Amino acid sequence: MVNNRRSEFDIISKILTLSKGGAKKTEILYKGNLSYTQVQKYLPYLMEKNIIEEHTVKNNGGSCKIYKITEKGLILLDDLKKILVYFN
Repeated sequence: MVNNRRSEFDIISKILTLSKGGAKKTEILYKGNLSYTQVQKYLPYLMEKNIIEEHTVKNNGGSCKIYKITEKGLILLDDLKKILVYFN
């Protein structure tokens, strides 16, 4: 019997999809339905592998960090979608 937990592939795919147009950490957390621990685990890992990039943008006199998918990440996302079709 398969459990209802999401796989790492599902989580990474969701993060990459959300970061296509650029997303703040909180946006990834809430829209991805992820825990803080998951976000803290996956974002550094994906940045280390050059799959997403962190950018600092100015807004309303301050700044915030957004995460954007890289070309390498787009290729990975496309491949993950193909793989996940067989498991979902």
